[in-house]
Amino acid sequence: MLISFNGVLTDADDKIFSSHSRIYKYGDGFFESIKIINKVPQHFNLHYSRITRAAKLFKIHLNEKWTQGFFNDQLNLLCLKNGLVNARCRITFYRDSQGFYTPVSNKGSFIIELSEDNGVYHLNDKGLTLGTYGQILKPSNFVSFFKPLSAINYVMAGIAAMEQNCDSVVLFNESNRICEVHNANIFIFRDGEIITPSLSEYCLDGVMRQFIINKCKAMNKEVFEEELTEEALLMADEVFVTNASKGMQWVESYGGKFYSFEKVQQLFSEIF
Repeated sequence: MLISFNGVLTDADDKIFSSHSRIYKYGDGFFESIKIINKVPQHFNLHYSRITRAAKLFKIHLNEKWTQGFFNDQLNLLCLKNGLVNARCRITFYRDSQGFYTPVSNKGSFIIELSEDNGVYHLNDKGLTLGTYGQILKPSNFVSFFKPLSAINYVMAGIAAMEQNCDSVVLFNESNRICEVHNANIFIFRDGEIITPSLSEYCLDGVMRQFIINKCKAMNKEVFEEELTEEALLMADEVFVTNASKGMQWVESYGGKFYSFEKVQQLFSEIF
């Protein structure tokens, strides 16, 4: 499998950085996950917007040549060279610099990796089961909007999901309100209204989350971005989660509460 390292195609098994790298030492960077269908990166304008915002806030300087068109060409070339039509892509951005906690420079580098994936989005046949994870709360700062390389909170939450025999676990912010699940954003239907935690709750600024909100607005369906408590989740009529790789998935149960999925199914068919 070939990868792209700063625009140069190389074998995935080649050594491209040493143990002195800030990826290894500090997790100094962020990543972006993108679904590719028929060699076309999905919602790439939203992904690229998040990349540029993250780079600015993380103070990682990206080469001015690394435009949206540049990355789009890179993904097309990697699909061609790896013989992939549908793929899952991860672009890792990191600070390529010497130094300890304080870097010598803020020069950025990137690595693009592809793995084979299914094609179009499908609504899951079996609903997800959600558990809960409150040991590590999501911090109330801009890092929570993005996908930092130092993702130990998500790793620990994933382990908790496995231990609880759940598909995912609900994460809470420092005010003990729900912000997301450990691998997706969360939405609920309540009395016909669609509700999702606002960005002021420090949820992930998810690309699929924003796509769903945009599509709903285009169909004159209002999405209310507000606080979401555990009590509200337990009183919801239906629940679904969203991420870039799976699109929408409906939730069957949380905390002993079981949900239907008729409205989620209808919304999925209207959007996708």
